[in-house]
Amino acid sequence: MVKLSGPAAFIYDDSVLKYDFGDDHPFKSFRVRMTRDRLTGHFKDLHIEPARGATRAEAELFHEPGYLDLVKHFSKIGTGLLDGGDTPAFRGCYEASLNVMGATLRAVETVLDGEYAHAASFSGGLHHAGRGNASGFCIMNDCAVALAWLRKLFGKVAYVDLDAHHGDGVMYGFYSDPGVIDVDVHQDGKTLFPGTGSHLETGSGEAKGTKLNIPLPPGSADDVLVSLFSELAMPFLEKTKPEFMIVQCGADGLKGDPLACLSFTQNGYLKVIEALHEISHRVCRGRIVLVGGGGYRPEAAAECWAGEYMALSGKAQTCGTNASTSLPSVLRKAEVIKSAIRENHPQLSG
Repeated sequence: MVKLSGPAAFIYDDSVLKYDFGDDHPFKSFRVRMTRDRLTGHFKDLHIEPARGATRAEAELFHEPGYLDLVKHFSKIGTGLLDGGDTPAFRGCYEASLNVMGATLRAVETVLDGEYAHAASFSGGLHHAGRGNASGFCIMNDCAVALAWLRKLFGKVAYVDLDAHHGDGVMYGFYSDPGVIDVDVHQDGKTLFPGTGSHLETGSGEAKGTKLNIPLPPGSADDVLVSLFSELAMPFLEKTKPEFMIVQCGADGLKGDPLACLSFTQNGYLKVIEALHEISHRVCRGRIVLVGGGGYRPEAAAECWAGEYMALSGKAQTCGTNASTSLPSVLRKAEVIKSAIRENHPQLSG
């Protein structure tokens, strides 16, 4: 029997709250503080570890130097757009982005150094930023930097993305790298930003078969999430056997989120996190780090992340809501995509 209990670091200090686009923007960094506040009611000794700022050299593990210079320029000006309109610059955005990145790297460090069995840094998860561009509220891609760093240490690392929006910055940033195993469960890109993440995209060259996209039809509820994850993602991770796992826990798949059209509850997300926690102990010695992401109802996102951290810590979970179920029409569409993935993915076909 694999032992699943063990302390998990919660990476937080107020420096991560400086990643702030303003009151009128849907991205709210204070969700992380709300998560911490919920957890203090469940733990006598919450294992809070302070964040740290990432260095320029660490940022350049993924990002192009010229792009970082551009962000630094706009950071000093304090205004302007870093992409087509979703990601405005603000004064100090360069340093704030490095704070978020550093918090994610600190989470990875605590696990690598053996300080903690697992870690969570819910200020991170900025998965849309590319090597040379901002996108979708993401200025710098902390997930990608952490993966690039881990690739120096391990032959295979896994990135699992649960955000309603496809993690395009990470997937295409490592699309030809066979050492980055990428599982991305998201609302079908035909119906949601950034419009990517087809099930036919499985990697290129030597990396073909190392990426798994699971696009879900709008309206998908817990039954679809849990079914497709257990039947597709779990066997894929079992087969590829990564040595470290980063999980992007975007909570915008929760029913009622204003920027997506999925119908998950905390029940569905918890079942997935519990499954990932269990498999991490079997394939990568429990080396798993959770990061945040989307989730545009702050109270709901904080409640979801608190539950996921508790699950990672081995604390029994009870949900105040019942698991959600999909309409028959949605279930039929989900069955079609599941069959298509099994027929076409190099690791799952045959």
